[in-house]
This record gives sequence, structure tokens and C-alpha cells, in this order.
Amino acid sequence: MLHESLKQKLIRYAHTSRGYGHPPRVRLESPKTVLGQKIYPRKTMSPSIDWLRKIKGKVLHNEPLSKHTSICIGGPADIFILPRDVEDLKTICRHKGGMPLFVLGEGTNLLVGDGGIRGIVVCLKEGFKSIQGPEFVRSADGAESAVLKAGSGVKMSYLAKYAARFSLAGIEGLAGVPGSLGGALVMNAGAEGFEIGDAVRSVTRMTGDGKIQTLHRGEIEFHYRKTVFPPGYGIIVEAELELQKGDAKAIYENIDRYLSRRTVNQPLTLPNSGSVFKNPPGDKAGRLIEAAGLKGFGIGAASVSVKHANFIVNKGNARSGDVVRLIEHVRDVVREKTGTELETEIIIVDG
Repeated sequence: MLHESLKQKLIRYAHTSRGYGHPPRVRLESPKTVLGQKIYPRKTMSPSIDWLRKIKGKVLHNEPLSKHTSICIGGPADIFILPRDVEDLKTICRHKGGMPLFVLGEGTNLLVGDGGIRGIVVCLKEGFKSIQGPEFVRSADGAESAVLKAGSGVKMSYLAKYAARFSLAGIEGLAGVPGSLGGALVMNAGAEGFEIGDAVRSVTRMTGDGKIQTLHRGEIEFHYRKTVFPPGYGIIVEAELELQKGDAKAIYENIDRYLSRRTVNQPLTLPNSGSVFKNPPGDKAGRLIEAAGLKGFGIGAASVSVKHANFIVNKGNARSGDVVRLIEHVRDVVREKTGTELETEIIIVDG
């Protein structure tokens, strides 16, 4: 709950610092290109944010995003909201006006610029963690499956283990995937031969005007580390997953094996954003980076992991600029030595 004094502070901030009495406006400066992505580095706005009083969840001002990303890097968000429920999310969508909005889950596969994010950052990791089911269903051919309905803020590690409790197979390979269900759906996260898209029955999202929309599987395209939703803005609220009945002992054994392999092969003890590059067809990004002699290479406090070359770790107080320069260097060296153009998997947000 936002204390009244802080609410008043935020409202005064909007009035005095952002132009009291003027209608909401957003100005995007000329984009810059970072690693092939167009990044709009700055947005200025002058909205009224009196509506923040209606939010039941937490509202924070100038919140460091380094506290909310797995690599522990990122400048402040102008306004950081942890909505409690769908009603809070509806309030945000209907009242934000021209303020830019960025949605965050667990902050994995993400690099936030040192200048932070202007406007509103909505983080779903606290208010959207419910799981319903399983509800067992039988298809026309007599095969039995089960449907789980999970909120977008549920951690993938917890969701996979929850399914295992009911002897449900289909997402056990994702038990070691960092991040939440919402983020996994956006990028069609995968590991150990499993992809979240394979289990999706439907996805529920909130549109820009605060309406709930349910998308069925046939309306969504799942590709390698990319999901294409129907046109229109939407914040993922929850999803239905259809899983198959399996052997509980075998499922748990597989989960243990997958997690053990991650512990051995990945730098889980240091802050990182997960896999930096997508695997090119028929090869592995980590193998190419290691073959280029880049394991352990660093810029500032950012370094290519000596444990897995497709990870960049924060060895201290790394800045976003260190990571971006390191990514560019790795791409250049791999291109020069192998002719392969690596494509980034992480999302870079600056401004």
C-alpha cells in the first residue's frame, strides 16, 4: 500500500517537475541503434498522476532497477508499480495517458540502461502468482491431460515443480529457467528440449484500454525464442497450460538431472541475465564464443563467464555500458573468426 505522504510526494513531483496544468504528452528523441535494435533513449512527459492514489499495490519513485534485474544492473524507474491484482493493472492502463509503460517480471533476459526507464515500470512478480488446477480433461480419443491456469508472475521453477506434484509432464525441462511465466511466454523460453509454447492452451492479456482478452493457441505463433501475438497492445495476465499425465518419479528425476546440469555448467553464483545470444542454426552460441577465445574476457566489471561462454556476469559494479560494449566485442570477434552473425537473446532497454 502506498503511504499517503509518498502519494502526495509523487503527485507534487508530477505537478512541479513535469509541467502542472499541461495535458499528457510524450516526446521520443531520435532513436539510436544498439546491437541492431532501435532504442529510443529519452522520453519526456508531463502527466498528472493523481490516479496513483487508486493503486492498492506498491508505488515507488525513482526505484533503482538494479534491484529488480537478475544481472543487478539498471538505473531508476520514474514510477515503479507492483500491482496487487487485475484491478490495479486496469487502473494503470486506463489512466496512464501518454506516459510510456514497461512491463517487468523477474528481470531476467533483460539489460536496463544506466539512465533507467522513463515513465512507468509495472512489475508483476508480486500480484500475479496464483495457480489454479489441475483440471483433468479427456480428449475424443480417450487420452487424459490436465489444464493448469497460472498467473504471469509465477516463477517457472515453481510452476514446473507444482506440475510434478500432480505427475504432470510437459514443462519439467523448464524447471531451471530463470524468470516468470509471463516473460517465458513473450520469448517462448525453452531448455532441455522443452519450450513453453508447446504447453500453451490459451493466454489472457489486458489491452491498452484495460479490457481482458483471451487468446487461444491457434491465434499465437511460437518460434525459437520468439512469440508472435495478434496485433494490439497487451499485458499478459495469465495462461492455461495443457500437460500430460506422467510418472511422478521419472518427472522428479528429470528435474533433478536438469537442475544439476545447470549448476555444473552455468554461472549461477554470479549476477547474470541468462543466455546472451540465440543459438544459430545447427550450432551453439557458447561453443562459438569459446572457440573464439573469449571465455573470461571482460570490459569493466562485466565479463564473459568462464563457466559458460554464452553468459555475461556482473563481477562487481558493472554498468550497462560495459555489458553493451562487451556484447558488441563478442559479436565482432565471432563474426571475424567464424563468419557467423550472433543475434542477441536478451532485451536491451535504455530510456
